[in-house]
Amino acid sequence: MVNNLGFATCKYCGSEYRLFSISNRDMQGLVKAWKNKHEWKCQSRTPEQRLKWAKPYIGKDRMESAIVLNMEHEGMKIK
Repeated sequence: MVNNLGFATCKYCGSEYRLFSISNRDMQGLVKAWKNKHEWKCQSRTPEQRLKWAKPYIGKDRMESAIVLNMEHEGMKIK
């Protein structure tokens, strides 16, 4: 069975990536590839660098962007 909805969350910054397909494509595989690539880079970033990366996605909801941010996550807070 094909997984039409893919969902992943970065453990370092809390960003969520969601993909949905209406054409029976496996979205979980694409999401897993994004998560592996993103977390590999995100683990060495500072909160300031994460906020710079996240700038285009700040304030967008699930209908506007495939990437939704959790600004309350510890990895996004500047100390």
